[in-house]
Amino acid sequence: MSYFPRTSAHLMRNVLAQSKGNVYLRITTQATDIPIQIRFSGVRHISGNRGGGQQQHINTAPIEFTPNFGYGDRVPKLDKKVGATALKTLRCTDDVSNASEAGTLPAQLPFKVKLVDPKERKSKRSSSSSSHATTQGFDLQTLKKKIIIPYLQLTKPRLTILVMLSAICSYALSPYPASVSELLCLTVGTTLCAGSANAINMGREPEFDRQMVRTQARPVVRGDVTPIQAFEFAALIGTLGVSTLYFGVNPTVAILGASNIALYGWAYTSMKRKHIINTWLGALVGTIPPLMGWAAASPLSHPGSWCLAGLLFAWQFPHFNTLSHNIRNEYKNAGYVMTAWKNPLLNARVSLRYSILMFPLCFGLSYFNITDWYYQIDSGLINAWLTFWAFKFYWQQRINYSAKTLKDNVKFNKGLSVANIYARKTFMASVLHLPAILILAIIHKKGRWDWIYPGEAKRPQERL
Repeated sequence: MSYFPRTSAHLMRNVLAQSKGNVYLRITTQATDIPIQIRFSGVRHISGNRGGGQQQHINTAPIEFTPNFGYGDRVPKLDKKVGATALKTLRCTDDVSNASEAGTLPAQLPFKVKLVDPKERKSKRSSSSSSHATTQGFDLQTLKKKIIIPYLQLTKPRLTILVMLSAICSYALSPYPASVSELLCLTVGTTLCAGSANAINMGREPEFDRQMVRTQARPVVRGDVTPIQAFEFAALIGTLGVSTLYFGVNPTVAILGASNIALYGWAYTSMKRKHIINTWLGALVGTIPPLMGWAAASPLSHPGSWCLAGLLFAWQFPHFNTLSHNIRNEYKNAGYVMTAWKNPLLNARVSLRYSILMFPLCFGLSYFNITDWYYQIDSGLINAWLTFWAFKFYWQQRINYSAKTLKDNVKFNKGLSVANIYARKTFMASVLHLPAILILAIIHKKGRWDWIYPGEAKRPQERL
């Protein structure tokens, strides 16, 4: 591997401190002189010093290379071979204790590298911005890259879609009359509220997200959007979302939507760095969307709504606990207090506990006449599949953290590798579990198949 020269160590520290997660290089080949932006992972390592203490260093590989248009000119495309070579060989480090690693770049590389000081780059950008605006005019591609995509990423689209779908499924399972206009307003309002909560979350955590591989590509971390811009965007779409729910659905749903923003964007985000109770608080936030969907057409006094909310609450533990298990060190280094590293055995036990809880919650949907009784068969199979892997994960962790295993490092490490596999299996099962459970509930909704069995429609629904 090729590292930056030792003489650049001081400059590297300044660059990493000022560039908000990006390092700017100028790669020079025989044919071109190309400004390149490197996004680095922010991984830190500890090394000893001569005094016997420890020192923290930045030591990271580039994740991606993108042409840097900050100098106000159109630059030629980077040759694929040059880019591939750079990606494999370049590393960013400020650890100069190892001379072999901190040496100069080898001569056989097909390019030369110059580290660009952020102050120099900023002055060049400011001097060329006016001419760039007049010569380039309106650029749709730039609009998409600089505005549309970063602001869309602020909303965490996949998570927002999941929140919206859970509200829609709950609305579809409601036994009371529904309307298309109400469904449309519920969909739009819930999506905007969820996006607002996620934008607040990103705006508050860039310094912590920068230290995790899973979150370091977020727009605030990259500097595409500032925290203030994230908050302004969250306020805008949050206001639109709550207003849509208030005027298009009803005040109860609007209050729930506003509560979702406050709990996730502020309470949960703050608690993540203080106590493991944050996972339970996050799961509580997950119960709000199904309550919103139900409250859009039905009273929340109906026990079926709380069975659905309970399902969403319970599901989040096998899902998140197994996800956090395999990146527990990243959470720890970033300062997030998670059960996965604070108490690994409790983390696995909680996953199993709430996997089992989903059996009676699904039973409640049939008992309160939301679904037919056939739902117990296929939902039982899905729940058993998730519970099986959650049990394997828990049992392996129980063995790993027994007094006997903890005395044997080799046995513990082997057991931990097995637990990692079971955690991934449980996580993948949870990803498929929730949509399967909700889709099956809609398929088995009470009265859906009465047109096939006319006699069933005449039976009174005693508990509805």
